[in-house]
Amino acid sequence: MKAYRSILFVIVIVIGGVAFFLGVASKDRRRAQQAQQLLTHNNSVINALDTVQILITSKESAVRGYTITGDYIFISHLPRYNKIIAASIDSVRSLVASNIDQIQRLHTITRLINEKDAFQQEIVQARKVSIDSAMHLTASLRGKKLMDQISSSLATMKAAQELLLEDSIIRFRESSRQALRTSIIGAIAVLVFIGILLYRLSRDIQLRRKAEEELMQSEAKYREFVENADVITYTADIQGNFTFISKQVETLTGYLPEELLGKHFSVLIPPDHIPKVAAAYYEQFQARIRETTLTFPIIYKNNGIRWVEQNAILLERDGRAVGFQCVVKDVTEQELVRQKLEKIEAEQKEYQYRIQAILDNAPLMIYVKDLEGRYLVANRQCREVFGLADEDIIGKTVYQVQSNRQSAERYDTADKEVLQNRKSVELEDVLQLADGEHHMLTIKFPLYDKDNNLIGLSGFMKDITESVKARQEMIAARQKAESAETLQEQFLANMSHEIRTPMNGILGMTNLLMQTPLREQQREYVHIIKQSSDNLLVLINDILDLSKIKAGKISIEKIPFDLKEVLQTINATFRMKAAEKQLTFSTLLHPGVPIYLLGDPHRLSQILNNLLSNAIKFTEQGYVSLEINVRERQDKAAIINFQVSDSGIGIDSKQLDLIFESFSQASSDTTRRFGGTGLGLAITKRLAELQKGSIDVASKPGAGTTFTILLPFAISTKEEVARGNTQAIPQRSELDNYSGHHVLIVEDNDVNQRVLKYNLEQYHIDTTVVENGRDAVRWLEKNKTDLVMMDLHMPVMDGFQATDYIRRQLKLNVPIVVLTASVLRNERSRCLQIGANDYVAKPFAPEELRRCLDRFLLRKDANAPQTFMKSPVADNPVFDISMLMQLNNDKAIREIHTVFENTVPAGLDELKQLAIKEDWKGVVELAHKLKSSLGIIQVKDLHEIMTTIETSARNQQGLKEIVPMINECIAAYYHVAPMIKMEIDRALI
Repeated sequence: MKAYRSILFVIVIVIGGVAFFLGVASKDRRRAQQAQQLLTHNNSVINALDTVQILITSKESAVRGYTITGDYIFISHLPRYNKIIAASIDSVRSLVASNIDQIQRLHTITRLINEKDAFQQEIVQARKVSIDSAMHLTASLRGKKLMDQISSSLATMKAAQELLLEDSIIRFRESSRQALRTSIIGAIAVLVFIGILLYRLSRDIQLRRKAEEELMQSEAKYREFVENADVITYTADIQGNFTFISKQVETLTGYLPEELLGKHFSVLIPPDHIPKVAAAYYEQFQARIRETTLTFPIIYKNNGIRWVEQNAILLERDGRAVGFQCVVKDVTEQELVRQKLEKIEAEQKEYQYRIQAILDNAPLMIYVKDLEGRYLVANRQCREVFGLADEDIIGKTVYQVQSNRQSAERYDTADKEVLQNRKSVELEDVLQLADGEHHMLTIKFPLYDKDNNLIGLSGFMKDITESVKARQEMIAARQKAESAETLQEQFLANMSHEIRTPMNGILGMTNLLMQTPLREQQREYVHIIKQSSDNLLVLINDILDLSKIKAGKISIEKIPFDLKEVLQTINATFRMKAAEKQLTFSTLLHPGVPIYLLGDPHRLSQILNNLLSNAIKFTEQGYVSLEINVRERQDKAAIINFQVSDSGIGIDSKQLDLIFESFSQASSDTTRRFGGTGLGLAITKRLAELQKGSIDVASKPGAGTTFTILLPFAISTKEEVARGNTQAIPQRSELDNYSGHHVLIVEDNDVNQRVLKYNLEQYHIDTTVVENGRDAVRWLEKNKTDLVMMDLHMPVMDGFQATDYIRRQLKLNVPIVVLTASVLRNERSRCLQIGANDYVAKPFAPEELRRCLDRFLLRKDANAPQTFMKSPVADNPVFDISMLMQLNNDKAIREIHTVFENTVPAGLDELKQLAIKEDWKGVVELAHKLKSSLGIIQVKDLHEIMTTIETSARNQQGLKEIVPMINECIAAYYHVAPMIKMEIDRALI
């Protein structure tokens, strides 16, 4: 029974022990399986997190590469990256689904990745617009902050996962130790049951070995993962000596792992970076920072440099640091891109600094605006002038900066015009600044990026207050100058009139006297008088020609002419003059010279006459020659070379530069010996230049002089010259009988009256003489004549007014030939415009008088109409007094006319002064008043011009034209005033 009990006890003990050990073994197996699963699980999580980290970094590098280069290849794989990242995130989410903390961290990472992706898309879109916009976003550090947050969150998750990994290893080891203790205790407790216990122990050992093998397999897989990963892992002791290195180190450094084991990490770091790296990890050790990330260069085995990013985890055991576990990846490409970016950013900052320095030191106010009108840049000059700081301008619109609403609207309108038309705009404005009123000139122009996209506008502002004052002074000076020019012109006209008038009498009477029977001595005296008069007339013409040339009053004609005809006239003239001095005169026309030319034959004759006259004057014996050749010739143009040579006294080389100056001759002795004014060559040079030609001289004292003139001409044809000649007035030698014709002479000078009267009487023409235009008009109202010979400058009513009145008011078609000694420019065209038929300068030659008589009395001009047609201006009255005459009250009519005569000219003078002072408000008011005065007595175009003046002054447009328009009104008034008075007098008789 006891044995049975003992056996039963043993059996129970054995069964209990077996059951106990079976339970313990089963528990250990589950623990081992759980440890293995946890190890695999944690490795998978870490692997997925590393993948996310690597892909995010690669994506960041791709976006940076595209930002810098604009090459689309950098971002072509972004969608694939996004898919892999999303897949890795989903994998991690499923693996850590039971870990609430990790799930929260993963949510944070997902959110940051989405923000990072959105920011990267924003950079990509900005880069498509311009690199400056993309670089501006990159420089904002938003992306870096997001990247740092993502890296930190991933590191936190990895750290947490690694802690779980270590915990699973510790638990597995603890399970193994617990199993061992249980086995030992069970072996001691059941020594009597050696066989059973050995069997249990054997089985337990087998289970343990299996678990260890599985653990080793897991570790081998982990090691294989580490070895085959794109990153390098290694461990180092606390002194920094390598204790483990993955085989991928060879790819990065060129060294095998065994070459580096046991060596200090500094063997791979450039000397100048060792202190920085050592200090970083010393700080991590001292502060017990679990994980740090550091980027630094390493030395490749073949002396190359690579950049790495190292994630270092501080290993601790029993509360003390025992080493580092590090993960290293190659970031050379990213680092080079980063360095390049930094260099570009530094260069950009330097460039911006230099540009800003230039802008700040520029004397102009310069600013830049975006498309919405906000200021982006304003230089120092701009800030100082307006008394504003950067924060008062940058980011603001013109309405926020400019206190004057009207000025702001003008500037804003100009901005919109620039952006809409994409053209520069210039405007002037008056601004009220702290120190007073300033005139500003602003130039606005559009700004484009490198792809020619409009990105904004820029403006330059310049304070032109002094310039405006100077301009106003210049306007006043110009008015004075114009007045002086007018006075000078009037002086020339008066001088011409005063000199030519007696000259006309002298020459006219001399010509008449020479036609009378004279004794030989008397004929000699008369010949001397005529020769002296001719010389004096040449002198007057030279002075007036030079004045007209300097004033730009001489125009060059372009008409077809025959060069041989010009030379025939010159030959005929100078052969006789040369023969008088017993000189040889020759003309040589080379065969290649085109005969039919298009140009000004009169000015050509004047040039050749001046030169040949001088040559004969300064040559006592020998020859004078004219040679014509071609310098250059094309199909329709040629440059003709005219060469005038003589064997005269010559010119000293020191005087050659002076001979073309006005009133200059080679020497005072020349003036005493030969006379003259020294104007001939000055006129010749200027006439050549007016024809786009040139003149040159070569001379030696006592050896003669040669003048070379180069003149360009268009080549004409014989037919064109023939057509032109048909328009010339034919010269007649036979004496026609003009009896039965009547000529009205309108001349205020008694001598000229007699000269003209006696000349006409030679042709058996009846004449009537009146002294001014008013008397001529009154005579024509009651009488008829065949021809009116009208002097221009007369008292009471001049020739212009009288001719205009005859055509417009009397509506007579009688031929009018204007006689004048004036040299005012455009006088001929002015005479023809008001209705004159021809123009004759005083003193006139008998041939000129004969030409007029042939044309207008005998109708010998081929182109002259057989009946005198009504003047084209006859139906366009220059004034209208019909409204005034409707009053039917003589006293009231004369009173209104008197008021008109007193107020209009004074008002026009006052209006001109207001315009010169730029008092536009006053101009508007006075112009409006003058319009009323011009409403009753209407002067042609005067009312419309005054309306234009008023409108321009009110709208501040076309201001530069106001003074010329006022001058036009003044001239029109004084021209028409005598005619108005005469018309009123005639109507009230």
